Amino acid sequence: METSKSFKYRCYTCGYECSLSKSFHCPHCGDPMALRALGTIPEAAMKTVPGSLWHYAALLPVEEERNVVSLGEGATPLVDAARLAEKWGMDSLQIKNETVNPTGSFKDRQLSVSISHAKETGRDTVAVVSSGNVAVATAAYAARAGMKAVLFMHGQAGAGKIAQAAAYGAQVICVDSPRPSEVFTLCIQACDRFGWAHLSTSGMHNPYSVEGAKTIAYELYQQYAGHLPDWIVAPVGGGGLLGGIWRGLLDLQRMGYIEKLPRLAGIQAAGCAPLKQALEQDWSFQESLKHPWENPETVAGGIADDILFDGHTVLPAIRETNGIVLAVDDDAIRKGVQTLAHAEGLFCELTTAVVIAAMEKNAERFRNQNVACILTGHGLKDLAGKPIKDSVAPPHIPPELEALERLLGV
Repeated sequence: METSKSFKYRCYTCGYECSLSKSFHCPHCGDPMALRALGTIPEAAMKTVPGSLWHYAALLPVEEERNVVSLGEGATPLVDAARLAEKWGMDSLQIKNETVNPTGSFKDRQLSVSISHAKETGRDTVAVVSSGNVAVATAAYAARAGMKAVLFMHGQAGAGKIAQAAAYGAQVICVDSPRPSEVFTLCIQACDRFGWAHLSTSGMHNPYSVEGAKTIAYELYQQYAGHLPDWIVAPVGGGGLLGGIWRGLLDLQRMGYIEKLPRLAGIQAAGCAPLKQALEQDWSFQESLKHPWENPETVAGGIADDILFDGHTVLPAIRETNGIVLAVDDDAIRKGVQTLAHAEGLFCELTTAVVIAAMEKNAERFRNQNVACILTGHGLKDLAGKPIKDSVAPPHIPPELEALERLLGV
């Protein structure tokens, strides 16, 4: 595959397209541009069960197979959540279980692609800003590639994710700021100074860093046998996941596999909801950057992004699919972890529990609909955090039957 012939830059704000060049900022409106794949996946391949996301290599920006850095990411299961569907009055609810990726989150998709691109362009050190999952995935894939990784972790990072990232041998640096946008400035300055590749999953800084998320759309198409659901629901921080899924759906439409796109629902924490704010105010992407969310504060630290790092794709994704954005408070998020685990046996992190909380609180919106939700990260990542530890703390009794009877109320 020859990347220069298989991709263009596209501005999803004004529609401008051009060949790949040094600058990925639109000369007309100034917004960041995203990669637009020009290749195709043959029908036979779309009927073959993928072994990993590299099944769709023709739509991913890595030219030579020898540069692919993989741990078997992607090809995640679609789980039927029949109990919750019945409880909420949905025709069906399917859960795309991204927790089974190698490091436990969907970020493995993005980092596999961006590390592979960094390797292909001759880089030996990569750096990211992260609250946890991006850092963990970067550390793992850098280790796999034999690269060095520098991880700038901001104040929303959880202790468990910091420990997991450090276990892979990366340089972990905790930066004392709760605002990701401030930490980005430091990371970008360091990358410019030291020649590191900046791989934070932020399309406004690097269009290659978010490409792996598109493959979720391709897999959903196959798992639904070509009949996609009415809704796709996903958590939103900076917007790269939902923006990537939307662009993947556009690829499917371009290739003639689908005509109509599902509606997209982005879910945020009430304590940090810049996408909801931008849509309610009818802001453009650039206008939204002028109004960062003040004092991000939520237990869902993985989506506590004070600005829309991928607003140039997630804003049109919601607007053009007649989608919605919902926000839920921390109590509902905590409950969402338990709701999913008790009903379906799936344990998710707080960041992805927002989708469960939102569907429960807004069941009427999804009634009699077919819904797919993206379960982005495993609950084991949050076990070191107080909200999860408190919710699962067991009672203690002495080794006496009478004590057990008192506890059980027998």
